[in-house]
Amino acid sequence: MSTAQPSVGRMIASGLAAVPAVNRKDAPRTRHEAMARGMLDHLLRDRRARRAFTRRIARIDTEVPTFRTTTRTGPTAFDLIAQAPAEGKGEGTLGVKLVVDGEMDAERIRELLDGFRDHPGNRLLLVIPRSRRQEIAADDDRLRIVTWAQVVKRMSAKDEERAELWRALGEFGENEAVPDAHQPVSPAVLLDREVTEEFRAHLQAMLLVSRELMGRAPRFSSSRSHPRAWLHVGGSTGDLGVELDAVEDGSAIWLVGSRPTRSFSLGIGALPDETARADAEKRVRAIAARDDWRHDPDFALETGPFIGTPATRTIEDARSLLWEVLDPARLEGAGFPLVPRQQPDLEENRLAVRVHAPGIPRSGTFLVSIGGSSTWRTLLPRVTREYDGRTYVIQAKKTDTAQDLVSAVHKALRSLATKP
Repeated sequence: MSTAQPSVGRMIASGLAAVPAVNRKDAPRTRHEAMARGMLDHLLRDRRARRAFTRRIARIDTEVPTFRTTTRTGPTAFDLIAQAPAEGKGEGTLGVKLVVDGEMDAERIRELLDGFRDHPGNRLLLVIPRSRRQEIAADDDRLRIVTWAQVVKRMSAKDEERAELWRALGEFGENEAVPDAHQPVSPAVLLDREVTEEFRAHLQAMLLVSRELMGRAPRFSSSRSHPRAWLHVGGSTGDLGVELDAVEDGSAIWLVGSRPTRSFSLGIGALPDETARADAEKRVRAIAARDDWRHDPDFALETGPFIGTPATRTIEDARSLLWEVLDPARLEGAGFPLVPRQQPDLEENRLAVRVHAPGIPRSGTFLVSIGGSSTWRTLLPRVTREYDGRTYVIQAKKTDTAQDLVSAVHKALRSLATKP
């Protein structure tokens, strides 16, 4: 590699040069994966970077190998390949396969492992997005799986001269794995004062129902078994719980269970006055008084007349858009996964998720929230760094798309994570 200072621009140029003009249907990698391959190849031209990568990522402590892009074009092609001495086993092959948005499963991994010649020192290093870790698994001593986020964390610490380049590569590998948000809803709906007040009223009804039925406030799930945004209390096992989700027939608040899968509309909407609130309390308390209602597999519900104000189509538009912003897979793909077991409860004045940046541990935790004061003027998301309270309010233009809003939230998170 040249003695010039490491440059993100030159690395990206190498990545773009590696992308084929036309990608065949049977190509061994997607265009995003081809670009990641070119960028990683650029970084590994430096001996110090190769040493850190082979020891910290591939877990090889012997002589530092030279990587090359494989010339094989069949479906089992590796992205990078090196001849690496294996302790007590002679020289073996290290194959590196980069996964971004392409297919990868146990059968594909088996094909890659079978592509090795028969030698005990052969190893396969699979680099994958963190958001896909649960879907990719295989049991083989020759296989090592790491995420792009882990590559960033380890390499930026060991190869400080190129830390910015490793972060850019890792961000590309994680971000491009998550499809763009394609909700056909303009973020301008979040600026509407009437929609804001109505949406908040449905959240407050959800809070009342959750406290009466479950004894606590709802929160967003941080479990990987629920990859989408899920505001709930209970309902994740065989027990019934409460969720606020897609609007059907005016209902956004549901009783739900997963074993077996079932859902019941509570017939409760926004509660505009004390009479509606009292009626809602009476209905949910009647359910709570039933013997073992949460665990009864034959539970049935006849709700009677609808209580309160039904949720409108516009409320569903706002909810679906906000759930894209708060989607855990999108946040994790941007490098900010939800903090396990530390999600904030829904409050009278705020709806939020708590995230962190594992690759930048000193940055602490962040809230992506809606509201935050006694008076809500809009539903625009806010991003807050918790240790000092610094907050960015995300703005939305009439011409913005759902993806523009999601990207603006991710940009604000990265800014707060990297700036003092």
